[in-house]
Amino acid sequence: MTETNTDKFLEGFRQWWLNKGHSRRSADSYCSGIRRVNREFFLPIVNKDLFDGLVDAVAKGCAENFLTALVGTIGEKSRNTTDPTEKKRLQDNVSHLKKFIEYVVALQDDTVAAIDHSETELLDDSALDSDFEFFDHDTLAGIFSLRIKTQDRMSAGKNVFFPIRILGSLFSTADRYHLDMFVRKGILASDGSPLYLKRWYDSWVKSIVGRVVFHTAKGDYRLSEIEGLRIMRSTGSVWIVDKEHSRTIPLLSEGENGLQPMKAKSLKQIHLDHTERMEDLLIRLEPVLTVMRQITDNIKASVKGQTVTVKDKRRNEHKIELDSFRPGTLTLVSGWYCDNVDWDFIAPLLSLVRVELDYIAAATRLTAMSSTDNLKKH
Repeated sequence: MTETNTDKFLEGFRQWWLNKGHSRRSADSYCSGIRRVNREFFLPIVNKDLFDGLVDAVAKGCAENFLTALVGTIGEKSRNTTDPTEKKRLQDNVSHLKKFIEYVVALQDDTVAAIDHSETELLDDSALDSDFEFFDHDTLAGIFSLRIKTQDRMSAGKNVFFPIRILGSLFSTADRYHLDMFVRKGILASDGSPLYLKRWYDSWVKSIVGRVVFHTAKGDYRLSEIEGLRIMRSTGSVWIVDKEHSRTIPLLSEGENGLQPMKAKSLKQIHLDHTERMEDLLIRLEPVLTVMRQITDNIKASVKGQTVTVKDKRRNEHKIELDSFRPGTLTLVSGWYCDNVDWDFIAPLLSLVRVELDYIAAATRLTAMSSTDNLKKH
């Protein structure tokens, strides 16, 4: 039997919820709640199945906004009803949907490689051959943004983390659910208006992505200066198309013997190389990363002694110690920490850490490089 999009999303959500330590009964309840949200709110409004719509939303990197609008719709109906039973039911729907949003955002972040082949557009008549693939500027910006948002790092010695998944999740949660608390605490924008942290964060990522450098046969171009990128799968040849003259220019990659023609048969084979390793950058900037250090220390204290049980592809269970901070465990740390964070502690730090993130952004230099050259370099 063919698996539907509904089955795929709800089974993934179920496993995600179980991996967080909740019971099967709880998982069944949450999945039933999401089905009700689809049936009662999404289908009547949009005339389209929620789960079918999510496929495109995840690919485009906008799944969070896609679902958050529903939270507002259901929340408004809950506030307007005077029936206690109906109010409780609607509040439960909101709770179920909020957790589903967390899952979908995590899923979206973890499918960057799959997105590398989505949103393909043809450049011109000569590109009608299926051997060619074209990624326009906005698609590249979206894919590269997702890569940056999922690249947690830590300094040698683990004194300072760059917990970008955690920060991104907290910025988003702050805007969705804690704006009133920020206002009460006087944590506001410079003009006294509410502080929209996710909006700031998205702009921060966009500024880094816009400066990604592409070495070409005609000199260096930033992402902001190109219309798109063209790949010939059979040969691995890659070109950029510049905005000013719409010229198709061969892309180069920095190898052991200097610049040479880029070879990549898919977008996922084009890496974003840090001119200065992120681990080294954190060590160099550590004296001015005082807020980041506070957040790092809080993460360490919060997950100390904590374990989670996860299942591999064969459904075998493995217990992971969160405080080992080994490569590959930071994603699990992110989920656990964000579920248990003390908002009274973290709220003022989220505002202050923006200055330090700006320091990191200013010091970050990213260059497009073939995966082969990138792996040899590191």
